[in-house]
Amino acid sequence: MILNPDHVTIAVVDAGAAIEFFALLGFRKDHVATIDGGLPARYMGMPGMKAQHITLALEGAAYPFEIQLLEFEPIPGTDPGAHPTNLRKRGFNHLAFRVDDIEAATAHLVANGVTMLSDEMDYISRKLRLFEGPEGITLELVQRGGSDASG
Repeated sequence: MILNPDHVTIAVVDAGAAIEFFALLGFRKDHVATIDGGLPARYMGMPGMKAQHITLALEGAAYPFEIQLLEFEPIPGTDPGAHPTNLRKRGFNHLAFRVDDIEAATAHLVANGVTMLSDEMDYISRKLRLFEGPEGITLELVQRGGSDASG
């Protein structure tokens, strides 16, 4: 069912420093988008979200793997983050797994009692779906080749 890891998203205060750090590991800046509400913000469960979304691609990888940085505007203040699915906290945001059939993977997870955290969304030529993992962490399914409705 799982093909390989697809990306990990990390919320940071200083994207420039993070970009420099990950460059040391072979990642290069691939895509930068400004999220100011819209579909990506609703998908993440934060309709008013404002952030820079910076995609860093691992050069030379046999399978595409990305580090995606979120630099929120303004920087979040104190947030108790009562539940690990709080996607606005600094640090680990979510881990994504690439699949070849997102509908089948979703059906399999739901049939086994896994809680979906979002509806499916097409974004940057991918189909995406957030779900809850062990200890309440946020995970994501990714099927590449979807339409691009990056609203």
